[in-house]
This record gives sequence, structure tokens and C-alpha cells, in this order.
Amino acid sequence: MSAVAVLQPRRAVAAPRAEVPAAVPVATGGRRTLMFSLVILAATFAAVFGAVALNAMAAQAAVEARALERSVAHGERQYGELIASVAAKEDPARIRERALELGLVPAPAARHILLARAIDADGARATVDRSAVPDPLKPVLTLDR
Repeated sequence: MSAVAVLQPRRAVAAPRAEVPAAVPVATGGRRTLMFSLVILAATFAAVFGAVALNAMAAQAAVEARALERSVAHGERQYGELIASVAAKEDPARIRERALELGLVPAPAARHILLARAIDADGARATVDRSAVPDPLKPVLTLDR
């Protein structure tokens, strides 16, 4: 035997490869941070814009409320003046003076007529009791009509 060794051909064995999942891209850390920053920025902008818009609407409502309060105060003042004017015109002394200026004269003393017969409200004849005061709510009717 000889001292020379015979080399046998080796079969190539494939080394196992590590597989990367297809659903997850390799470089996504930067994109996620950017999207998160944009969402936070948009939410902050919306909150600030909303607060400014609400403040402006509140200021506008306050201006309208002040204008309405002025209008109510003016109306109340005008109402008071009109009430005072009506009270001055209802004064009996002023009415008497104005009537005399127009040529009206005071009325003579009032006279009352007493009727000889009266009919009660239910239609039955009643005798007139001159000592009793007749009821002004009952109709006074005569048979001569």
C-alpha cells in the first residue's frame, strides 16, 4: 500500500438560509416614526384650530348678548316713559280741564226711575216691595210691550 491518500469527491451540502418574513419590510422603523409624528402634528393642529374657533364663536356670542342687553334696556326705558305718559293723561283734573276746553259741561244730577211692576227672572209675576232695593241683575220687564 502506498502512502498516498485518495481523495474522494465530497458532496456539497447546502447550508440552511434564514428566511425573512415577506410581510414585514426590513427598514420600517423610520417610516413608522414619521407617520406617528405626522399624526401627532395633525392632532395638535386640529386641537389648536378648534380652540381658536370656539374662542372666536364665544366672543361673537358675547358681542350679540351685549347688543341684546342694550336693546332690552332701551325697550324698558321706553316702556317706563309710555307708562308715565298714560298716567299723566289719565289724571282726572287734566280730563276735566280738557273737557271744559272742548266746551263740554258737567252732567246734571242723576235721577232714578222706579217701576210699578216687575217680573222676576223666571217669569213669575212679583209684587214690588218698595222697601227693598230691586236686584239690578234681574231684568225689569213690563207686560205692555
